[in-house]
Amino acid sequence: MKKIKNKISFKLFYNDKFVMFFSILVAFISWIYVASTTQESSIFTVTGIPINLPELTDGMRYFNGEDLKAEVKISGNALVVTNVTKDDIYVTAADVSFITAPGEYTIDLVPKKSGVKTDYSFESSVSPSNVNVFVDRYDEGRVIPINDKISVKSVDPSSYASQTLLSRQTVKISGAESVLNSIAEVDAEYTFTDTLSETTVVKAPLVFYDEKGNKISSKYITPDITEVDATIPVLDVKHIQIVPRIVNIPEKLDFDNDLISVEPSTIELAVSKSSNITSISTSPIDFSQLTKEKNTYTVTLEIPSTCRNINSVENAEVEFDLSDMTEKNLTLSSSNFVIQNQGANQSAVVSNKTLTVKIIGPTSRVNLLSPLSVTAVIDMSDKSTVTEGYVERPVTLEFKEPFAQCWLEGSYTVNVKLSPKNSPAQQSSAGQ
Repeated sequence: MKKIKNKISFKLFYNDKFVMFFSILVAFISWIYVASTTQESSIFTVTGIPINLPELTDGMRYFNGEDLKAEVKISGNALVVTNVTKDDIYVTAADVSFITAPGEYTIDLVPKKSGVKTDYSFESSVSPSNVNVFVDRYDEGRVIPINDKISVKSVDPSSYASQTLLSRQTVKISGAESVLNSIAEVDAEYTFTDTLSETTVVKAPLVFYDEKGNKISSKYITPDITEVDATIPVLDVKHIQIVPRIVNIPEKLDFDNDLISVEPSTIELAVSKSSNITSISTSPIDFSQLTKEKNTYTVTLEIPSTCRNINSVENAEVEFDLSDMTEKNLTLSSSNFVIQNQGANQSAVVSNKTLTVKIIGPTSRVNLLSPLSVTAVIDMSDKSTVTEGYVERPVTLEFKEPFAQCWLEGSYTVNVKLSPKNSPAQQSSAGQ
């Protein structure tokens, strides 16, 4: 049996794969033996070592350098140095006691052993040998307004680019205190190079400036946003008619609107593309105050807030052509007064014996006008519950045909005496 085993073992050396494996194994064992017994040092480079900077005093901190890496060459027994990793070495600052105020500093670096593997030496200094850091106190954040610096170079001739709308009006910035203190303004900047013909939205980056207009790097600060949505509303330009708004026109007055002129008659407005606006009004004109002497009014234009006043026209002049009109004083008597809408238990009598009013209208009609041509109406609707005493009531005139183009100039009132009506029971008692 012993002869058979030796024969089999010997035959293994005729197998190429076995011979190769056996050779590698012998070489590895020999290398370990030589490496562990030799006194000659090996040099090995450890890379990717994190740089750990010590904490600072007086509330200051580093604003860069956290992600910096270093490397260092070590020497020693080959078996030892080849097993040293970045976790076994600590790279830090040689000294930071000279850092006493915010600013930029150059800090020298030194390596230290931090693992259990210590049977090696540092062959060289750290690479890099120093790092540049920025040191400052941390500001939790302040809110700064955003300025609109959106520039439009060209707009379609039939369109109007309205004021830019920013999605945010302010930005909150935190970071290095001295950098934050130097920020004088924050601008949303963008320039449209194409011709605009419709409402457009873009992303406008935020740019920080100091008092001298120099750009400030955002390297040591952190804004809560870095850009805003900037909307450029593009509106249609239209010529809109100006329509005078006239109040206190008598109900039955047949006034010819062709006698009214407006200057300017139209205004150029920028309106949204979906708008169907065709006219705008003026501030009210009191028709009852219209006279031959006062027939021209300068009134403001009531422009909707959704429109843009392109030419900055704010007023219009409204003129009433009264050249063919005549004024006439007319004295009314009790036969002209008609009281309407009395209360159920109210007796009303006009105290005025006469009332002289001024009438204005076409000359051909006013010349024929007499007290018989009008009715002076006194409305008691909002005094219907008053049953005793005197009240002052306004007078309106109703013109009979063919005087429908005449009207009362100004406003007039009469005094009305009120007394309660006698009930049937009282009348019966009075008769006995």
